Amino acid sequence: MTSPRIVTIGGGTGAPIVIQALIGAGFRNISAISTSTDSGGRSGQMRTDERDRIISVGDLLRNLLALVPPKALLLPRVQAFIDMSDFTDGRFRNLGYQIYYALLEKYHDNFLSVQKHLEKLLDIHLAGRAIPVTMEPTHISFSTFTGAEYHGEHELDRQSMSANIIRDIWLERRVRATPEALAAITQATHIIFCPGSIYGSVLVNFLPAGIIPAIKSSKAVKILISNLITNRNQTHEFTPLDYYRLFKKYTRTDPPFDIFVSPGLTRSEFETRYPRSAANYATEHSHFLGWDPDQLAILSKFGIRSVTGQLLSITSKLYRVRHDPRVLSSIFKKLIPA
Repeated sequence: MTSPRIVTIGGGTGAPIVIQALIGAGFRNISAISTSTDSGGRSGQMRTDERDRIISVGDLLRNLLALVPPKALLLPRVQAFIDMSDFTDGRFRNLGYQIYYALLEKYHDNFLSVQKHLEKLLDIHLAGRAIPVTMEPTHISFSTFTGAEYHGEHELDRQSMSANIIRDIWLERRVRATPEALAAITQATHIIFCPGSIYGSVLVNFLPAGIIPAIKSSKAVKILISNLITNRNQTHEFTPLDYYRLFKKYTRTDPPFDIFVSPGLTRSEFETRYPRSAANYATEHSHFLGWDPDQLAILSKFGIRSVTGQLLSITSKLYRVRHDPRVLSSIFKKLIPA
């Protein structure tokens, strides 16, 4: 049997956890597609310094490092590189990003050659490929239900606790998807929509030219991993039906995914079981995303299968909620035939 060809779509902290879970489940042929439009934080600083003539490589580099197999992570040279890559200087310029940009220049924007260079440097083989959705610089723009418009992904972050709910997103400048992203989607056996900022990390990947036709032509099983915590201006009071409607809008497919993976407890159960965590998120105008069986059952009307599990772990510091990669690994083993 041919090994699964798995595509992940997403960035931030959600996609690396999904990638690690896939590797933990024994999968290797992973194509990790990420957005190139970030304009906040260290990425924004470097893009501003370069007068917006470069893409953001933050999510791309995080996905690439997530593709390092667990055994390789134990190697001193790999740990030294990861530590070095995380360093940020006094001008808020990240060393890992600078190395990646320099290699992109060396290899004339061939990001696969950059990956091969890093594999040779560290003497390791990654569990797949990290692919930017586009190599053409652009920015995300969005409108809200109040009629306001904002430009730049940094505004998504700045508005994250606002009640000014997002209505629509688009790209400031139309760009083409990379041929590698299109080929990966078209040839995939499974596509996983990762958790994270639903607009800034996931849906924005559908906007470059070519992505929608590739998704429509793909025969892959599409799996959506739901978020665990809301962003006030993006997923407040979200239901499984809202996920269905939103992904249908931006993928222009129906159903937009075949399997919906969500936590196995409701919002009220979470708040009872983890009151300190719930209280901390309430100060940020956020809440847990968990639903009762009736809400999940609605998806079956569209031919979507609902899968639940004890997906979450709670950090000891500040009681933050995270996806548990070990639980995701066990779910992937059941959903994706090896």
